[in-house]
Amino acid sequence: MVRKAGKSAKSSRKGKKARPPKCPHCRSGAETFRYMRRNYLFDVDAARQIVQDGREPVELDDDDVRHSVDISRIYAEHLPHVNTQYPGIVTHLWYQQPDGEVVHGHLLIDGHHRAARCLELGQPFFVHILTEDESRAIALKAPKIRTPEPALV
Repeated sequence: MVRKAGKSAKSSRKGKKARPPKCPHCRSGAETFRYMRRNYLFDVDAARQIVQDGREPVELDDDDVRHSVDISRIYAEHLPHVNTQYPGIVTHLWYQQPDGEVVHGHLLIDGHHRAARCLELGQPFFVHILTEDESRAIALKAPKIRTPEPALV
């Protein structure tokens, strides 16, 4: 979902790029990412530290970018000034279905507005992918995976 914003203020200075008005979505401080009604909570700051190890970013498939944007809350007034040169971050996650089957997937936890901006501009969106161990390390909250009890013989 893209939320529409009102008209933005324009700079009266000629020859200089207009600075965006104070954006309520540009924050500093600790950042986390919630998923599935707060069943999952990820430490984005820790993930950003981990991916500074020199790993190469990979291009995320357009369908995956679109899906990540579609399931997120995107603020249109924030998009024009996000910097698309910074890759997003993808983590692994595991979910146990009611029948006991464990589903393993991937989730974009950082870069949703950059992804939306890349789609808008027709540019590829790149991400750093955490390993499974790194993903477990940054998960502050996740549903427990129940292991089946051994059958008594």
